[in-house]
Amino acid sequence: MMSRFKILQSTPTLRLALSGEWLYTTSKKDLRSLRAAVRDATEVEIDFSAQPIVDFAFCAFLLSLLKDKSYTFLNPNAHIQEIFATLEQYPPNLPIDTHKPSALFTFFRDIGLWVADFFQSMMDFLHFFGMSLYYLGLSVLHPRRFKIASIFYHISESGLKSLPVVLTTSFIVSYAIALQGVIQLDKMGVPIMSVEIVAKLCLRELGPFVLALVIAGRSASSFSAQIGVMNLNEENDALKTMGFSVIDFLVTPRILALIITMPLLVFLSDVVSLLAGMLATNVQAGVSFTQYWERFYEYVDITHFWVGIVKAPFFGLAIGLVGCFRGLKVQGDTESLGRQTTLSVVNAIFWIIVINAIFSFFTTTLGI
Repeated sequence: MMSRFKILQSTPTLRLALSGEWLYTTSKKDLRSLRAAVRDATEVEIDFSAQPIVDFAFCAFLLSLLKDKSYTFLNPNAHIQEIFATLEQYPPNLPIDTHKPSALFTFFRDIGLWVADFFQSMMDFLHFFGMSLYYLGLSVLHPRRFKIASIFYHISESGLKSLPVVLTTSFIVSYAIALQGVIQLDKMGVPIMSVEIVAKLCLRELGPFVLALVIAGRSASSFSAQIGVMNLNEENDALKTMGFSVIDFLVTPRILALIITMPLLVFLSDVVSLLAGMLATNVQAGVSFTQYWERFYEYVDITHFWVGIVKAPFFGLAIGLVGCFRGLKVQGDTESLGRQTTLSVVNAIFWIIVINAIFSFFTTTLGI
């Protein structure tokens, strides 16, 4: 049942007729509309003839709107009369607490609140991660659950359309780092060694890592904004009402799209990074393209390429999970949307760094 009111008379006395449900769960939009309707009136009559369903919280809100105004309640039932009688008997002038907590107390209180919020957010994310893996497993067991059209759409949005910025960023960063490496090795008299050093760095770390950072800034924020707007428009609630799973329809296709596209993007990023390194060594040290590729073929093993490729799906999984999780956390207003979108980028970059560090530790330990 919806919350509704109707203006029966505007002058000289504003008369409003309430109907439907007016409870503590009433949307902010309806409450703002009611506040706007009575804001400029000095005399107000509230008609309860339609027998609206109200609770204590709404009646308290209504009295706060009618403060300093002349008001009359028409045709209230016994329940409504009892609520307003209780509220009107409440002491209007409560003593004001002038005690200010100490700086030390405030400091530890803020730390405690932050820890509690962090722990709750971590538990929510673990729950979301488990649900996502569960629905992903169901889709693998029952391939008909895959939303093929949605997956290909997000592959196009997150993969193909991100190619220009991804490849440009990879080229610029790789060229700058390769140039600095060549300069230092040229001073030592061994500029040719920059070929394998830069190539291994690009294949193992630079290509996948820079690519993941760019995708995190692009796709994580995009996922959060898209799902967050759906939350604000109550589209996700509509999906749940119809018996559909939000994770099945919104989360799984986005995660799968990134898991599929990240290795392909890493491959292209590696190619561009190697070309940038080749150009830098040629410009700075005069190493010909033929020498570069001969040195590369002789000293750079295919293992370095596969290390970067294996990282890519994990980067995609982390970006997709964080982006969708933060989007589903949006609630209330557009301020929440901006806050969660910002957090999605920050969290995604953090998890990319953690995953990259874990891979570096294990590959170094195993001698790969």
